Amino acid sequence: MEETTILEFESYLFGMKGNKEGILKIPKEYYELTNERLKVKKQGVMTQTKHDMDLYKINDIRVYQRLRDKAMNVGTIYVESSEAYDEMLVLKDVRDPHTVREVIRDATKKAKLEAGVTYRQEI
Repeated sequence: MEETTILEFESYLFGMKGNKEGILKIPKEYYELTNERLKVKKQGVMTQTKHDMDLYKINDIRVYQRLRDKAMNVGTIYVESSEAYDEMLVLKDVRDPHTVREVIRDATKKAKLEAGVTYRQEI
């Protein structure tokens, strides 16, 4: 199956749009959710970092909002993975974080189904 983009979003810095191209870059994080991975690109003034996480390895997704964040409808999303070396991915200052969380959750469920990942719960 071909990897396709489901959602693209970026960190929200008081309404400032980031500049992906050019010499001067506003420090920002760009996120892309595909049907296979959650990709993160951190763009600093002098550095750039790229990272991704396979969706079928995601165990938990949480949203954290302070009072100020709620007023601005932004939040931090914590994505927990089953990878021992890469346990947590933090998506900072995401606009409409609860909706984004649900989109990631739905994509994760589909990826796990396609990968044949199943769970057993002890009762």
